[in-house]
Amino acid sequence: MPNRVKDPYAVEPRRLPSGRWKGRVVRYDSDTGKRHELTQTFDTKREAKQWAETEAAKYREDPNRKPPSAETFASFFKKWLDTTAAGRVRDTTLLTYQRYAAPLLATMGSRPLKSLTPGDFRGLYADMLKAGKATSTVHHTHVVAHSALDEAVNSGLIPFNPTDRVKPPRVVSPEFVPPTVEESQDLLAAAETDRLKGLWWFVALTGCRRGEAIALKWTDIDRGQRTALIQRTAAEFNMLLTVHDTKTAKGRRTIALSPYLLNILDEHRERQQLEREFFGSEWNREGWVFPSERGNMFWPTNVSALWRRLRDRAGMGRTIRLHDLRHAMATAWLIAGVPVKVVSERLGHASISITLQIYGHVLRNMQHDAAEQMDATFLETGRRWAAEDSQNASELATTRPDIP
Repeated sequence: MPNRVKDPYAVEPRRLPSGRWKGRVVRYDSDTGKRHELTQTFDTKREAKQWAETEAAKYREDPNRKPPSAETFASFFKKWLDTTAAGRVRDTTLLTYQRYAAPLLATMGSRPLKSLTPGDFRGLYADMLKAGKATSTVHHTHVVAHSALDEAVNSGLIPFNPTDRVKPPRVVSPEFVPPTVEESQDLLAAAETDRLKGLWWFVALTGCRRGEAIALKWTDIDRGQRTALIQRTAAEFNMLLTVHDTKTAKGRRTIALSPYLLNILDEHRERQQLEREFFGSEWNREGWVFPSERGNMFWPTNVSALWRRLRDRAGMGRTIRLHDLRHAMATAWLIAGVPVKVVSERLGHASISITLQIYGHVLRNMQHDAAEQMDATFLETGRRWAAEDSQNASELATTRPDIP
């Protein structure tokens, strides 16, 4: 061991051919005295110099401090998914993380964690938007990157999270146009002889999600109380079909069923009983309400394909997704004056703010009707008051004695 280890110090940043700046810190191994140079790339000279000075100060305060890890982003991200993230979220959510992280790993997966800069992420987000990716997709990619790199900071692998210094694009949700009453009627009329008539009507009248309807069991339906318990959902990703509890506590809910819908479900169950008798021992007895002909749970993508086939038969002039029936129900209820809280509870939103965010434009349009109704109310009240005042004045004039 050397008698005295030299103090670490910051080196003047070096400009790279790309125009970026490399921050440099020289430190000496406390055991061998061997010189090591740590580097990190930044967009500006100021950032590089500030980083170098900060890192040198940290090493002076703690000579035993470990240098930033040379581990690649892809290697760390895989370990983060398998350990930290796996203990916090569902398997399907992990698969979603992988999907949103794909652009990250493609562009910077082979690079060391310590080399990642805010500019790398700004550039990636800009490229994703230019490629036509939705702002929500870019935002989710940022959230995944931020969560993973926060863990890298907490583990002492990097000094700071570069995504902390990046603002993702503001999520812009285009205003959707839900199916009109006439369009919904045409779609459901086309479903009259469809094997899954019960499913289409159930989604249209309850506003539940596709996965929630697919995962519904007959034991969830209480005909006496005229209710259905929504407590699980089906999802698929990369050829994996899963069934799990609803994502949030508000997602688990009991929804009221109309007498008409109950009659449709009775018809659906009678048809299902015939299929069950026909297939005998091949019938899946798990009790799904809307299964395949052999009683097996439908894959969500197959249900969507069957819906598109029905939509084509109905001759729709525009694309209407199965999920749009949910929007149609919510919109109809709001226009009918049903309180937003009630609509939010039926849809299973985690909070009423989500409902307001999605259907805010419907409520804005309702202001015009409310304003006109208010005008009519006040005008009618004003006319009534004026008539009463006129009548009172006339009565007073006829009863008042003459004053000499």
